[in-house]
Amino acid sequence: MPPRRTRGVRKSYAEIVGPDSDNESGFVPDNESEDGDFDEQAASQRGHSNQGEDDDDGDDDVLPSSEDDSDDGDKPGMDDSLTSGPKKIRNAGAGIPQSRRNFHEIPHYPLETRIVTRVYAGPLRRYARYSALRDCMYGPEYHRVKIIWDLEKRWQAFSVLPPGFPPSHPQGVAPSPWVPLEFEDTQETRAMKWLAEFQANKPDNQRIRLIPNKHGQRLVPQTNDDILFLSGPFDRQRQYRISPGTGISLSFSGVWIDEPEIQDQKLPGGGWAFDVGGIPLAIGWAPSNKKNVQILAVASVPFSDQDMPLPKDKNSKGKEENPDPSAGVGAIQFWEFAADCDGEGLASASRSPPVHVLTRCFDWGRPKRLQWCPVPFESEDRYGMLAVLCGDGIARVFDVKKPADQTTKPVYEWMESPLAEMSITADYSVNVTCLAWVNLNRLVLGHKDGSITLWSVYPCKLLQRVAAHTTHVIDICTGYPSNPYIVATVPVGGCVTITDLSQPSSEFTYFPVPAINFQPNLICWSEPMQGFMALYPSSTPNTTVAFLHHRFFCQARSICTGPNAVTCITTGSTHPFLLTGGADGSVYSCNGLQKLFKQKAEPLNKIKVMEHEYKPSSDWNNRDMLGNDNEDTPSLRGASRILQGFLPEINDDPRTERRKELDRKKKIERHKKAKTKKGRKRAAELAAGGADMDELDDRLNSLIATHEPLTRVTSIAWNPNLMFSCWAACAMGSGLVRVVDLGAR
Repeated sequence: MPPRRTRGVRKSYAEIVGPDSDNESGFVPDNESEDGDFDEQAASQRGHSNQGEDDDDGDDDVLPSSEDDSDDGDKPGMDDSLTSGPKKIRNAGAGIPQSRRNFHEIPHYPLETRIVTRVYAGPLRRYARYSALRDCMYGPEYHRVKIIWDLEKRWQAFSVLPPGFPPSHPQGVAPSPWVPLEFEDTQETRAMKWLAEFQANKPDNQRIRLIPNKHGQRLVPQTNDDILFLSGPFDRQRQYRISPGTGISLSFSGVWIDEPEIQDQKLPGGGWAFDVGGIPLAIGWAPSNKKNVQILAVASVPFSDQDMPLPKDKNSKGKEENPDPSAGVGAIQFWEFAADCDGEGLASASRSPPVHVLTRCFDWGRPKRLQWCPVPFESEDRYGMLAVLCGDGIARVFDVKKPADQTTKPVYEWMESPLAEMSITADYSVNVTCLAWVNLNRLVLGHKDGSITLWSVYPCKLLQRVAAHTTHVIDICTGYPSNPYIVATVPVGGCVTITDLSQPSSEFTYFPVPAINFQPNLICWSEPMQGFMALYPSSTPNTTVAFLHHRFFCQARSICTGPNAVTCITTGSTHPFLLTGGADGSVYSCNGLQKLFKQKAEPLNKIKVMEHEYKPSSDWNNRDMLGNDNEDTPSLRGASRILQGFLPEINDDPRTERRKELDRKKKIERHKKAKTKKGRKRAAELAAGGADMDELDDRLNSLIATHEPLTRVTSIAWNPNLMFSCWAACAMGSGLVRVVDLGAR
C-alpha cells in the first residue's frame, strides 16, 4: 500500500467529545486540495500525526502557573454505552457542542456566566506539534509550508548560536524568503529618489552647526570617571582601564589583543568593548551594504538621572551653586567598527579598536528610543535616517551624515531643527511613548493615551489614528519587510494587541491575558519565523520569552526561559536566533525556530553567551584602587566583569522539573491503588526514577537573587546587515557596550 501523503494538505482541527476527548484530536482533511509534497518525509507521517494527541508536558508552551494537571489514564466507571452514539465536535472556545456540519459557523454568544468567552477558538490547538503545527500555522499554501520547512532544515544543526557561513552555504544565513528577490534593490532605488525629492523641495529643513570639542564635551551628559574592566578566561582574567569615549579590541576569549604581553601573538579580533560614559538606553545598527565598516548608534543618559534622590537639607539654598550645563540636553553617539572581509565568507571583526566618530546634541530632552530606517541610503557621505524619541514626548527624524572633518574625532554637532517632527498637538498631554518604522516613508507611534498613529515623513502629516489601548503604549513593533503594516503593541496595563493598519477596523486582535508591563525593548519581529518574539503575556511575573505568529497571535509558544527577569530581547533578520538580556547581566542565545518545531521528548539547548557584573567604587574596601591621589589619573566609578565560555544548558523552564516531579508522585499514588500486577510494577518503576524534592527546591531558591541595578543588560541588538548578521551589540547599565561576533564556524 503506498504511503499516506498528508504534508501540504489543508486540515482543520477539532476536538472529539468522548471518553478521551482531552487527549485526542480529530482531523478533518479537505479532499479538494490534495498534494503529494515532501515525498521523502511521507513515510514518517504516521509517527508525527500521533504527536498532537498528547497534551503539553509543560516544557515549552504553557507557563507553570497556568497549566492544569492532565492525566491520560483510564477513567473508572465509564460506561461504553454512553459513547456509542454519534460523536460531536466541540468548539473549545465557546464551550457549546457542535456537529461537523456547522463546525465552521460562528457559535452563538453563551448566556451562561460560567463560560469564559475571552479565549481562542481557532483551528490551531495548543497540543499541536511539528507537522500539524507547521501545516496549520504556515499553511495551507504549499509554497509557504515549503519555505518554513526548508528554513528549519537549514539551521537544524545549530541549536544555540547562528551559523557563521554566507548565504551561498547550505547552512548559512539567508535573506528573507518571504519577500521578492528584488525587494531590497527596489527599496534602495526608491530611497534615493525619495531623498532627492525631499532635498529639492526642502533643502534647509534640517539645520546643524558644529561645536568645538571643549564645549561639546561639557554638553554631553556623561561622567568623567573611568571604569575598571575585567575580561578574559574565567581562571585568568585581566583588568583594563577604559575612559569614557574610548574602547578596546578583544579576542574571542575576551583578552585585549593589543596588550604588550600578547601583542606578538597576532590574535584574531573577536569583538570590542567601549565606554559611553552613561546608561545606554537604546542602541541600533545602521543598515548598510558596505563590507568594511559598520555604524552603531547609542542613546545614553547620565547616571544621575536614575540615582536615588537624596533628602534635601532644610538649611540649603534653593539654587544650586554649580548648575549642570548638560541638564535637559540629549546626545546620541555614533561608533565605527572596522571589519575584515575576505570576499567569500561573512565579515569578521578586525583588530582595530572602535572609533567614536560623531556625537549629536540637542535641547529637546534626553533620548529615550532610537531606530534606524530599515532601508539603507547608499552614499559616501550619509549613514542613514534615524528616528529618535526625545524627552519632550516628540518623535523626530534625523538625516545622519558623515562628519566633514575626519581628522578630529569625535565631531560634535548641535541640532537646531530636525528633518521631520511628529506629535499630536490638538489633544492635551498625548505624548509619544514609542516608535517604529513601517517602511521608507512611514512611522508608527505609540501614545500616552493608548492610541497608535501612522505618520508620513515627507510630507510630514498624520495619516491614521487607532484607539488600540486604554493605557499608555510602552512598546511597539512592525512586521517589516514582509508585513510592514502589521503592528504589535504592548500597553502598561492590558492585553498585547496586534493591528493591521491597512484594515484597522476589522483586522484587530489581542492575546487574551491582561498583564502589567513596565519594561520596554521586550518585543521584536522575527522575519524568518513570521511572528513576534515577546515576553510571555501573563498576569503573573515570569521570565519566559514566547513566539506569537501574526496569524495566530492569540496563542503563544514558549521559546526561552531565563533564570532572572528579562530586560531586553532581539532576534535576527537573517536567522531565527534569539538573544535575551536579563537583570542579572546574563545574555542567552537559542534557536527559536528549532524550539518552535521541537518534538515532545527532544532535548534542546540554550547557551549563556556572557555574564556581566558591576560593582560601584563606593562599595570597594581597597580605597587605593580609586586613583584619587594622582591628579593626572581620573578616578574610577566602579568595576565591571564579563564572564564567557559557558557550556550549553537545557532550554527549559527551571520550574518544569519540579512540576514533573509532582506529577510523577501523583501517578505513583494512582498506580499503587491499581489491583493488577502491571499497575503495581509501573508504580515501582516511577518511584525508582524520582528526584529529591528538597534538592529541587534548593536549586530554585538559589535563582532568587538581587543584583546591582547597573549590572542589568539595558539593550541588545543583532546586526541587520546580511554579511554582518552574526554581530551582536549588548549594552549594560554600567556604561559598557560589548560587541561580539557570535557566528559558529
